[in-house]
Amino acid sequence: MSRNNTRSARAKHKTSPRTPRNRASGNRASGNPAPGNPAPGNPARRNRRRPAPSTEPESSLPDDVSRSRTNFWQRVKRPLLLAFKIAAVGLVAAGAWGGYRLLERYVTTAPAFAIKLIEISGDDRVSQAMVRRTAGIEVGHNVFVASEHVLRRRLLRHPWIAEARVYRRLPDKISIEIEEHRAVAMLAMEGLYLVGSEATVFKPVEAEDPHDLPVVTGVDRARFTRNRAYRTSMLLKIVALMHDYRSAGLWRREPISEIHVEDDKSLTLYVNEDAMRVGLGKGPYLAKLRKLRRVLDRLKEDHARAEYVHLDNLRRPDRVTVRLKHDE
Repeated sequence: MSRNNTRSARAKHKTSPRTPRNRASGNRASGNPAPGNPAPGNPARRNRRRPAPSTEPESSLPDDVSRSRTNFWQRVKRPLLLAFKIAAVGLVAAGAWGGYRLLERYVTTAPAFAIKLIEISGDDRVSQAMVRRTAGIEVGHNVFVASEHVLRRRLLRHPWIAEARVYRRLPDKISIEIEEHRAVAMLAMEGLYLVGSEATVFKPVEAEDPHDLPVVTGVDRARFTRNRAYRTSMLLKIVALMHDYRSAGLWRREPISEIHVEDDKSLTLYVNEDAMRVGLGKGPYLAKLRKLRRVLDRLKEDHARAEYVHLDNLRRPDRVTVRLKHDE
């Protein structure tokens, strides 16, 4: 029985849990410190690493104030950089402009760039003195007195100059090439006006202008000045007739004294000194003019002269009506 009591006592001792109090007291009794509580003289307590103090100054501002300042600098950073770039570009541009002005002052006043020669070609009716005066340049002027574009624009103001080209030959030479209008007729319309080969009316007839040109009559002045389409078509018709008349070989043989525009826009010619009347009608004219030449050749063989030749037979285009002139 005593053996059974001893076994039950041992079993109770094994199964009973040890309380913290008992564990602490057991540790003290054994002379060992409790885990996590090193003894004052323990080296692990003395060598423990403490956190390094922060080097950044602690902000004394509230978080919302600091955040608002950050947002402000983020907003103004890009505009400030842009303003700085614009200012830098402005300084560079100002420096370049100042250098350009100094260079311009030098080349426009230096004696090395004084004009010594002005070459002019293509002048016929316009004298070279007039060309220089119209362009506004003379020998001794600075070669940069005006640009080629400005000189050309001045030259084109002269009524006889149809086209102009100006070349600056550095350091002291200017070349000018002009093309003059070629007058082919005179337009009678409350005064006489010269008609050019490019189908333009380029100036009034003056005393020094040619007068041995065909005179165009019968043009409606109000319609001619107001209706651009009518004006263009009429001028083109006159110029085309002049070209075909030369091609037919009649220009020198039967010079035209007058071109009359009928109400239906058909044309009637008065040629040579005796003002022989030639009814052309409407274009095209080249075939009719060649037919006229054959008729005149035949009359010349017969020692006859026509008073009137009608070439505009709509029913019989191959027929020509001729009225002979009778000697008085």
